[in-house]
Amino acid sequence: MKSEKFQKWLERNELSLKCKPRTQRASYIEFFEGEFKGEKVPEFKRGEIYFAKLTDSAKTRPFLIYQNDFLNKACFEGLYHTVVVLPLSGQILGGDYRVLIKKRDNMSKDSEIVATAIGIISTGKIIFSKGLVTKLSKEEMKKVDEAVMKVLGVDFAV
Repeated sequence: MKSEKFQKWLERNELSLKCKPRTQRASYIEFFEGEFKGEKVPEFKRGEIYFAKLTDSAKTRPFLIYQNDFLNKACFEGLYHTVVVLPLSGQILGGDYRVLIKKRDNMSKDSEIVATAIGIISTGKIIFSKGLVTKLSKEEMKKVDEAVMKVLGVDFAV
């Protein structure tokens, strides 16, 4: 059963979820070609990190789920197929636009979330079968939000 908050959100946004610009159309097609071949994707949440492979020639790498949980639920419900993500890099460079995440859970090494590389991927590109890599704490997500705000040039963050 859909929560009342989600249902109200869906009523306000259902038409925009159906609007499929080129990137969303491509994600929709990739969804049917991805790991689950059009089956319902597992539930996932903002702040979780999963592995994904963007192209056949690309390496598998971890990505942070960055979009809100209403959009994530829309993906789970099969209404939407694109996820806003931030990649992780094992190259530790520091700076205002990277957030260090120490090795834990299924991470193979210390890594940084790269706020300058915010992007979208299809749910079909996420490799859910490898399981959850790790989940960020509220404090870590706050640091990520601050880094993204700096990238976007939001006044208070610059």
